[in-house]
Amino acid sequence: MKSSSPLTPLSKRYKLGNMKWLLRLAAALAPLMAAESPSEYFEMRVRPVLASNCFSCHTQTKMGGLEMSSREMLLKGGKSGPAIISGKPEESLLIKAISGEHERLKMPPNGTKLKPEEIVALKEWVKSGAVWPDSTPVKTAQYVIRPEQRAYWAFQPVKMPALPKVKNAAWPKNSVDRFVLAKQEAVGLQPGKPVDRLTLLRRVTFDLTGLPPTPEEVDDFLKDASTAAYAKVVDRLLASHRYGERWGRFWLDIARYSDDKLNSTMEEPQPNAFRYRDWVVAAFNNDLPYNTFVKAQLAADHMNDPKLLPALGMYGLSPEFQDDRVDVTTRGFLGLTVACAQCHDHKFDPIPTKDYYALLGIFNNSQYHEYPLADKEVVEKYNSAKKLAGDQEKEIKEFLERQGNELAAILATRTADYVLAALSRGPLDGLDPTGLDA
Repeated sequence: MKSSSPLTPLSKRYKLGNMKWLLRLAAALAPLMAAESPSEYFEMRVRPVLASNCFSCHTQTKMGGLEMSSREMLLKGGKSGPAIISGKPEESLLIKAISGEHERLKMPPNGTKLKPEEIVALKEWVKSGAVWPDSTPVKTAQYVIRPEQRAYWAFQPVKMPALPKVKNAAWPKNSVDRFVLAKQEAVGLQPGKPVDRLTLLRRVTFDLTGLPPTPEEVDDFLKDASTAAYAKVVDRLLASHRYGERWGRFWLDIARYSDDKLNSTMEEPQPNAFRYRDWVVAAFNNDLPYNTFVKAQLAADHMNDPKLLPALGMYGLSPEFQDDRVDVTTRGFLGLTVACAQCHDHKFDPIPTKDYYALLGIFNNSQYHEYPLADKEVVEKYNSAKKLAGDQEKEIKEFLERQGNELAAILATRTADYVLAALSRGPLDGLDPTGLDA
């Protein structure tokens, strides 16, 4: 495709071409709009666009304070001002947002863009007065949790199930074995043969510590012919520090733990991040009750136990943003993707948007706080010395800046004097300072 000017930047040519396309499309739609009544135009060309791209965030949830349930609400607008100005699409915030012309607002917010014909339809609608038939607000039903949602298995209290009946009653060694065997028998399978002792040792060692057994551990187990040999191995592995390192990693992934801050340009370590990591490892090794494990990460500062304070690193380190904290909390502790309720009520899980913002409000009202590890006197002395060093560093920087400015002014003056003197004498060494070659 040839351009009217070979020097026209490609991006500018694209923008000009896109504008021409929109103008041609508007001209093509004009006869159609004239043939339709304003109400028909709204119902056929405007409401479907708003319903597909806007209503999920701007009806019941009122994101940004904007409710798009009627013409009156659009004229009223939200926190950024009126969404539309009747008859003036070029000045309407809604049109600027969907067209990509607004500096801050880009709608829809998920990165998708409206089709050119949809943008033109909304512009023509605003230009013609933004007719909204009967100005009937969009009705949103009150969120009600249905009985079948309440009956979901994950929301039921823990119960002791009845042990299933099995044909081979001699095989199970414990209650768990009976459940495994019942499933196998239901599909016509039989338990596998017992493995040799070395394989058994390797399996349990990898399971509990993530590492293979040492040669000495292999020898000790193979020499132990007692019936309690396997139980002693399990007890030893559970008492090993490696057990907490192995199984604590699963939780650290859920908590999104990282030694470094999220920085794509440089390594930026998280100071004291290891304290939360070590606390999680110790929690597994010390058999910390699960209810205490959960509460400590949410509110250790209210539990009157200094040993639990490192648990607050779950939120002190990461995630950084409040909506991420809602996501990691609900995924980690509830096993639910509650983040979807940021824009709309959940369609399957009983999570209304109201509950999402109730949780978000809690995190928005939680303040960052540091807990010193040293005594109060030591902390005060450190802060005083740190402030003194900072003040002195500031004075040094200001001094160097003043000296640099003075030196630059002197050099500039001397350079100007030298150039003027050189020009008055003529070319220097055969080169003309005013020429291009110089």
